[in-house]
Amino acid sequence: MKKRNYILKLIPLAIVFILVPIVLYSLSDAPRRDNLFEALSILTILGFSLLLSQFFLARTNKDLVKDIRMVNVLKVHKFIGYLFISILLLHPFFLVVPKLFDNGVTATDAFLKIITSFNSLGIILGLIAYVSMVIVLITSFFRFKLHLKYKTWRYLHGYLTMLFIITATWHVINIGRHSNNHFSIFYILAVASGIYFLMKTYVFKTSKK
Repeated sequence: MKKRNYILKLIPLAIVFILVPIVLYSLSDAPRRDNLFEALSILTILGFSLLLSQFFLARTNKDLVKDIRMVNVLKVHKFIGYLFISILLLHPFFLVVPKLFDNGVTATDAFLKIITSFNSLGIILGLIAYVSMVIVLITSFFRFKLHLKYKTWRYLHGYLTMLFIITATWHVINIGRHSNNHFSIFYILAVASGIYFLMKTYVFKTSKK
């Protein structure tokens, strides 16, 4: 019964960050490709969307913490974080895979172009987001080995996450294949709400003290 209630409390977040992106994807007018490529696109969209949900799977969501306890919120937070950051780490390779079936640009040339093109704001933002995402992953996984105090790590984690989310969202809106007005509104609302709750919990609370 407890496990069932635990899952029920997460349904609203699942609807927002899983069902809504799938609906928006289905309504997108972007040209469809082979099933493999579309599956990679859906996986990337869901991965990014679920990382946005991390703002609401933390102590910032006081109602959820109260309902299912902080220890369970952290379990879900860590599971989603490690799983979908690992998936998004493969994002550049997902872009290269279609080139293996293309007679034009080779996969190697496409990958080198991605990591060395600095004349596109979207690509620069993507590189910043990628690097910050890697740092978030490393500092989270090796927090104890880095001997960081919890408070220091918590603020570092929060600010790095904001850097990643803001640059990644801008990157997606700027050059995302399935980016459109509906997706942009969804991402901006999710990011703005998440940052608001994060700042309310850490920055505004500290200022009042």
